[in-house]
Amino acid sequence: MALADDLVTAALLASTAFFVALAFGLLIRYRQMSQRITASTDLGHDLWQALDQRMKKQDERILDVMARLDVLQSRVLAATAAQSPVSPPPTPNLAPKPQPVQDAIPSVMPSTPLTQHQESQPETRTSQVPAQEIRLDETQSKVVSLLAEGPKNTRQLTDAVGLSREHTARLMKTLFEGGVVARDDATKPFVYQLTDKGRRYLTPASG
Repeated sequence: MALADDLVTAALLASTAFFVALAFGLLIRYRQMSQRITASTDLGHDLWQALDQRMKKQDERILDVMARLDVLQSRVLAATAAQSPVSPPPTPNLAPKPQPVQDAIPSVMPSTPLTQHQESQPETRTSQVPAQEIRLDETQSKVVSLLAEGPKNTRQLTDAVGLSREHTARLMKTLFEGGVVARDDATKPFVYQLTDKGRRYLTPASG
């Protein structure tokens, strides 16, 4: 399993390196072409828009690969921590299976509506890495105050704090690994919300 995880991690790293190299290649090509078309304003404007759109798409792909890599690393760390010589055997699933009414016997089991309610909850994850106490800077405190108003996705947080998407992604990764926020991996872009630990960082004004 560890070898498979290493191979997947290596593949994701190779994909990230490829997209980064491709983005730099497009940027160099854009600069070379912009020098040649300086005399034509209309043509330069059209090429600028086309290349700018390509750069944005490449940027989004790189961020998506980085986010997937972060999720994979969290799962690998969680699996590594769970595997030890004294680890207990996995607990069998005790959820009751549907059965005909005539074959049902009285038992103290969770009701079916409760099971369906639990399955309908969003896939919000907290960090599997042991949380450490962190001191929030001004930008991180602003993010905590924004999330106190309700869950927000990465794009909303990027617009609110006025940073680049790369900086915002690194900032949210730090808060996620510190246990300050929880992340919903089922959405793209990711949706974040405060944890109980994160609410302790709120000032009386923002709470």
